[in-house]
Amino acid sequence: MVTRRNMLAAGAGLAVAGGLSAPAIAQKTHRWRIQTLWQAGTVNQQAFERFCENVKAMTEGRVQITPLAAGAVVGTLETLDAVSRGLLDGHHPATVYWTGRNPAFGVLGDLNGAYDTPYQAQDYFENYGGLDLLRETYKPLKIYPIGVAWWGMESIPVNRPVRSPDDLKGLKMRLPQGMSADIFAKFGVVAVNLPGTEVFSGLDRGVIEAADWGTLGMNAEIGLHEKAKYALFPGFHSMPVGDVSVNQERWDALSPDLKAILATAVRDFCRDMIQSVGRQDASTAVALAENKVELISWSPDSRRKFRDVAAQVWADYAKKNDLCRKAIEGQMAYLKSRGLMG
Repeated sequence: MVTRRNMLAAGAGLAVAGGLSAPAIAQKTHRWRIQTLWQAGTVNQQAFERFCENVKAMTEGRVQITPLAAGAVVGTLETLDAVSRGLLDGHHPATVYWTGRNPAFGVLGDLNGAYDTPYQAQDYFENYGGLDLLRETYKPLKIYPIGVAWWGMESIPVNRPVRSPDDLKGLKMRLPQGMSADIFAKFGVVAVNLPGTEVFSGLDRGVIEAADWGTLGMNAEIGLHEKAKYALFPGFHSMPVGDVSVNQERWDALSPDLKAILATAVRDFCRDMIQSVGRQDASTAVALAENKVELISWSPDSRRKFRDVAAQVWADYAKKNDLCRKAIEGQMAYLKSRGLMG
């Protein structure tokens, strides 16, 4: 006899055999906490918050990321160990922060003088092996880089006109130790190692005449152009990478479709941050011009001269280990293919 109970049982069996529809399957929710290098309320942190919202929408709530501003759980320079140990699920740092762990982080994180635009660097990372090398560099730390992002080319505030590399000689400039200081030294720059909190006062007191700090908008935001009436803009020397990386176990726990969505979302975050900072720089440029700050754009020949000298320092870094060598050789090949190097 065919009864209602038999029909329901048969229907249930067919559903199991044929696969239940998505709403009927209890799917795991992955809840992550990711700490960034950005202060709350900044243009960059707001872009990261939009990334988290997009991930939630694109995964229909299966991945939910809590965006944490700088210092929320650990110090900015402590996120590497926190993610490796699982205290944080992920981080969005400046990749160069970890140069002390492996110099390849510095070579991949900001090859000073290499690129003219962030889109060139993005092309190298996504299509010419850069991201694979970064994943290899992070692997011993049990961290997986989903992707990378940029906030644009940094500008140099300076208190006298510097219209070509020849004008750099004798300039007292705030520079962090490492590749950037090594490159500028070849042009006769006197490097002054000041913490970021002392850049403004250093310009005010004449301890420095210029500073390697941030983008045009970031520099203006902390008042550097109250003292420096010139800006090298668009920049040419530094365009740091900010990776979006998670604990390897957290990544491995995702299904293939979620991994694909996360990778796509990071690429969109990259676009969003580049455009957001670009808009900030554009409005800042107008405001600075109105306040008699001169924006100096170096010629293509001057940029090439800086890049060719920088390549001498890159060669020294290529000798540090095999990953550095691969990262330098790969990026130089890319630059030559785009006519940016001879």
